[in-house]
Amino acid sequence: MSQLICQSKRLPLFVLLLGVLLPAAVAAENLGQIRSTSAGYKIEKELNSNARVEAELTLQQQDLLKRLSFENTNKIPDKKSREQVIQSHIDNALKGESQRQVSASPALYANSVYRDFYIYDAYSRLFVDNDYDGFYQTFSVTFDADVSGAYINETANVFAELYLSRNGGPWEHYYTTDIFNIFGDATDDDYEVLTTLESGFTTDHYDVLIDLYEVGYGDVVATVSSNDFDSLYALPLESSYWDDEYIVIETEHGGSMSLWGILVLLALGLSRRNLARRQS
Repeated sequence: MSQLICQSKRLPLFVLLLGVLLPAAVAAENLGQIRSTSAGYKIEKELNSNARVEAELTLQQQDLLKRLSFENTNKIPDKKSREQVIQSHIDNALKGESQRQVSASPALYANSVYRDFYIYDAYSRLFVDNDYDGFYQTFSVTFDADVSGAYINETANVFAELYLSRNGGPWEHYYTTDIFNIFGDATDDDYEVLTTLESGFTTDHYDVLIDLYEVGYGDVVATVSSNDFDSLYALPLESSYWDDEYIVIETEHGGSMSLWGILVLLALGLSRRNLARRQS
């Protein structure tokens, strides 16, 4: 198990005071707006995939999240419940079926052969916890989707919808994967979704649910959640806003003081000055 290491920053005192004096409305997180950045991709199966683990982001993963976060800056988050997402897929499938009946054209993706889908394995990894409080802003969910049918090496085009539930609450959608291909019960086609929670996620424990869809159909073909895999249960998560890096300020006398210490001293100084004004 690897441990994340965050180095302390030495910052001039006036820089810290400037940050304290900025309007609170600018610094406060907009809790009403849920925003996250996710990236999905195929990976090889991890050897220790049965339990949640701590890990370090690779440089490629860091660059990917930074790029996607920048691209999503001006996008308005679309908050949806699981029920709303499921209904939207059903509606789209019915609309597509009606169009095919009118045009008498075959389905582009849908396969008329009956097949069974299942998610053989799923696990999570925890990556970034800057303030060492045990709650992470960046995590990943990896799953192995399989298909069986009339042929030995059955293949299918699928995608997945991922949800988070805060402390047993309703399932809230946070990511839709790209379309990817699965081969029978192959063990080398795991799919990983890497996510950084940016705003709207209070420090708490979150469960994960995965719904698998076959392209061209509206119904969920397989689903797993924290009820099926312990690694998807009670992930300690929080928005990046709440995961500030711990800052140490070096003094001339060789001592150190945390940012919270500076804030307390500043608050005491302001309250004393206000008290002196009222007494004068």
